[in-house]
Amino acid sequence: MEEYVECFQYNLQRSPYENLPDNVLKTTMIKGMKDHWIETLNIMGKGDKYQEDYANIIDLCIRCSRGSTRLKPAGRDVSTRDNKVSGGSITHVEISNLLEDFKIDILGTLTTQLDIM
Repeated sequence: MEEYVECFQYNLQRSPYENLPDNVLKTTMIKGMKDHWIETLNIMGKGDKYQEDYANIIDLCIRCSRGSTRLKPAGRDVSTRDNKVSGGSITHVEISNLLEDFKIDILGTLTTQLDIM
């Protein structure tokens, strides 16, 4: 998907239509996408891609192609508390991170499988 977005933006810059409104660009870009790409974006995003902004769709396409639904933070957030799970040595933050990594792995695998189809 990232390659498609890059080609779309490149062709748009070379055309006389680069000043079209974002909603027209969004519709044009989505119409050129494969159906399973749109389904993947709907799954990985917040729902219906036709309701998202043009810039948000581009960002999600790039992140989807790179196998991540969210941008990972550069470092640890110091404001986050590590609440210990009672009776265990693992924290809520660690569980959350493990679940997020698991979700990313599953969605990355699904994306790879859909691209093969």
